[in-house]
Amino acid sequence: MPLIQVEKLKKYKGKRISLFFTEELPALPAGEDGIQPLREVEYRLSATNAGTAITVEGMIKVDLRVQCNRCLESFAHPQEIVFQEIYYDRNLHKMGAGELDWIPYTGDQIDITPEVVQNILLNLPMRFLCRDDCVGLCEVCGKDLNKEKCACSRDDLDPRLAKLKDLLK
Repeated sequence: MPLIQVEKLKKYKGKRISLFFTEELPALPAGEDGIQPLREVEYRLSATNAGTAITVEGMIKVDLRVQCNRCLESFAHPQEIVFQEIYYDRNLHKMGAGELDWIPYTGDQIDITPEVVQNILLNLPMRFLCRDDCVGLCEVCGKDLNKEKCACSRDDLDPRLAKLKDLLK
């Protein structure tokens, strides 16, 4: 769980600290089994006391174990994500109209885990492909066509498109 210690940072307006650390992250809530990080997540962040809030920004680097949507093989999907969030101490500051997207915290540390998970999920592609030229599985026998060819007939034509095939003759 990535935590940022802000006890000293809160004392001096305008103070900035640089943070570089690695931390384990639990499985991400996506799909049936979730998406597993392959290794610890790498954080390169800076935290700045902006007076009424603390801004945390930088880069997050993560390698995820995902499954190809065509051939169903697992593979590593690296991501480098821009992270930028604003946190306010709920005991010291009342929310204003322009601050609706600020995130509350209490105490001397900020848990950035929910925002990290959210940023990773928002940056996932719609479909995972192990490679651009992945052929996928045979619709008839289920063989991985990237590894071997099969003898299945693929002449099945959608009857709605039969007239178009006649035009190509």
